[in-house]
Amino acid sequence: MADPVKPEDKPGVVTAKDYDKALLIPSQVFEGPMDIVNSHSLTPEQKLKLLKSWEVDARSMQNATSENMSGGELSRFDEVREAVIKLCDQEGLTDPDDIRS
Repeated sequence: MADPVKPEDKPGVVTAKDYDKALLIPSQVFEGPMDIVNSHSLTPEQKLKLLKSWEVDARSMQNATSENMSGGELSRFDEVREAVIKLCDQEGLTDPDDIRS
């Protein structure tokens, strides 16, 4: 697996190739979910799409962990949810999975 792009290497800049790669496996392009939120070269909608992709992966990992099938890798579900909530609050987006009242 390729090393994620570190913020100091490309601060906030995501190329079209990076974006396409991140749609498949966000953690190969970004060190953490907040790096997506803080990116300067993505639209809010692109950021949400990437975070939702990461959320699906994290949810799968969380389920695997609960069944002792994760192979030792930790789920980042909570971290991804926090990033989704922050992005939606800051950009006025609606998260279809938001259950906050």
